[in-house]
Amino acid sequence: MIRTILAGLVLFIATIPAAFSQIDSLPPRTSDRPVIIRQQPLDENYREDGEEREIPWRAVPFKDKLRYGLNVTTPSLSFFGGSSIFSFDVSPMAGIRVTPTTTAGLGITYSYYTGPDGLTVKGREKLSLFGGRVFVQQHLNFIKDVVPGLFLWGEAEQYQVLSYRNSQGKINGYQFDPGFLIGGGYGAPVGEKGFQITLLYHTNYNSNPNTYSSSGSPLVIRIGWWFK
Repeated sequence: MIRTILAGLVLFIATIPAAFSQIDSLPPRTSDRPVIIRQQPLDENYREDGEEREIPWRAVPFKDKLRYGLNVTTPSLSFFGGSSIFSFDVSPMAGIRVTPTTTAGLGITYSYYTGPDGLTVKGREKLSLFGGRVFVQQHLNFIKDVVPGLFLWGEAEQYQVLSYRNSQGKINGYQFDPGFLIGGGYGAPVGEKGFQITLLYHTNYNSNPNTYSSSGSPLVIRIGWWFK
C-alpha cells in the first residue's frame, strides 16, 4: 500500500514542470496585451514625423497673404559727384502675396529734394513731393538653399509737387511724368517680416527730363522693412 502511494506521489511531482510549460506557451489574454494610445498633435500643421505640413496655397487665409512695410531711400547715398544734392523719401507700402513667391502692392511716398537750380551760381531749388507707386516683388526661391532672400523688384511711380522754390520764386502743383524702375535686392525670406535692401535702376530718368528720382540719379538704393 505504501509503495503504491509513493509511486503515485512521484508520478504527480514529475508532471508538474510539464504542466507549467504548457501554461507559459499559452497566448496572452486580451487584457494582458499592452495598450497603445495615439495622441493627436496639438498643431494640425505638423506631421507625425515632427515636420511642418505644407498648407495648399488656396487654403491659406486671405489675412495671412497680406503684407505691409516701409521703404526709405538712403539719404547718405544721395550725394553724387560733389553736386551737393540731398534727397530722401519715405514710402509706406502694402501688398498681397498673389502666389507663394510673388507680392504685388501699392505705396504712397513723401519725398524731399534740394540741389543746384542751374539758374544762378549759388541758386538752389527745394522740392517737396507726394506720390504713389505700384510694385511687384518676385522672390527667387529656386536658389533659396544657396542664397536665401534674393528677389527681383519692379515698379512704376509718379510724383506731384507739393511745393517748389528756386532762386526765382515758388511754384506749386507741378506734376512729373511716371517713372519706371527695375532691380533686385536681398532681405527676409518670402512671407516673413524683416529687413531688406533694394538696388533699382530708373529706366527713363536720363531719357525724360520730366521724371523725378528721389536719389538725384538713375540709381536708387532703398532700405526697407516688412512688418508682416
